[in-house]
Amino acid sequence: MASQAMTSLEMMRRVSADTLQGGSADLTARQFALLLSIFMQPGPHAVRDLSKTLGLPKPAVTRALDVLERQGFVRRKKDRSDRRDVSVHRTVKGAVFLYDYGERVALRAEETRSSPDWVPQIARSVRIAMPHPVTRP
Repeated sequence: MASQAMTSLEMMRRVSADTLQGGSADLTARQFALLLSIFMQPGPHAVRDLSKTLGLPKPAVTRALDVLERQGFVRRKKDRSDRRDVSVHRTVKGAVFLYDYGERVALRAEETRSSPDWVPQIARSVRIAMPHPVTRP
């Protein structure tokens, strides 16, 4: 029987492989976390709030938003009264992307749980890589 951690990692591997093969957007972990933050919390969002939520410097958030905006997943609007203030908004394309991704995660999670054929291979790999059991503090 595989541990929950190993099952989760196998599911993530399957979803990642699907994403690469499907010609889907190739987002970094930072960009994906930012996109999820924007879509999972009510908006609009200020860059400073996103920065604080994710524990990232504002320039890093801005660079990630540049990519997400180019992909059409979010849009930024300047405040008419203070042009320095920018709000970040969801788009339909971003919502569809995340919905499809969520569906893929759910499908692969169920598939991974119900077909343990990968367990012996991964268990052997783990025993070779870590011959002694890992103890948690």
